[in-house]
Amino acid sequence: MRAAINEDDVEELEFGSADNQTVARQLVEWAEQPHPADEISPRELFTRAGEQLEYADDTDGAIALYRRAIDTPGDALLDPRSHLISLLLQCGDRAEAEALDRELRRARPDTSATYEYMSEVWAEHGETQRALGWVTRGLLRHEQGPPFSDVDLAMLCLARWQLREPAGHTPDDYDLIGIGMRERMAERAAQHGLG
Repeated sequence: MRAAINEDDVEELEFGSADNQTVARQLVEWAEQPHPADEISPRELFTRAGEQLEYADDTDGAIALYRRAIDTPGDALLDPRSHLISLLLQCGDRAEAEALDRELRRARPDTSATYEYMSEVWAEHGETQRALGWVTRGLLRHEQGPPFSDVDLAMLCLARWQLREPAGHTPDDYDLIGIGMRERMAERAAQHGLG
């Protein structure tokens, strides 16, 4: 049995000198031979391998790995269906993307990142109402609990405000949280620039 892996091991692989295809192969190997003490689930490993193949412009390979991730139990930072939806839209397969979108909505994902990501996906395709729908679902999920962390909530609110601000909406309480997050991020960026 191989040694257990953690986030540092995966990041060292992803940001090392190997090419994307090699990184993807290693991630798949780890996913296919899980260790009971792994800190990262096979589902997350397959998802991240799919991302590597996307970077390598291997669309078919990435789609196949996202499908494997969807069929694999475990936690993942982003629900792998969100990656597949994005890639299907890029490939022009809107019917399957919309079907997966409905399935993902019904699943009520556990991570705020999935709601935020799906909002970005639809916004990139000019569908502001769908994008807002995803943020709204994320906020409802937060309210119904268990709640997201303060930072995750603030990022979700910022995503919402970035969609609502161009339409001229008056900020509500959620928007004010997002505006506050944007200001904190700008301050940090300015401090970093001065350092």
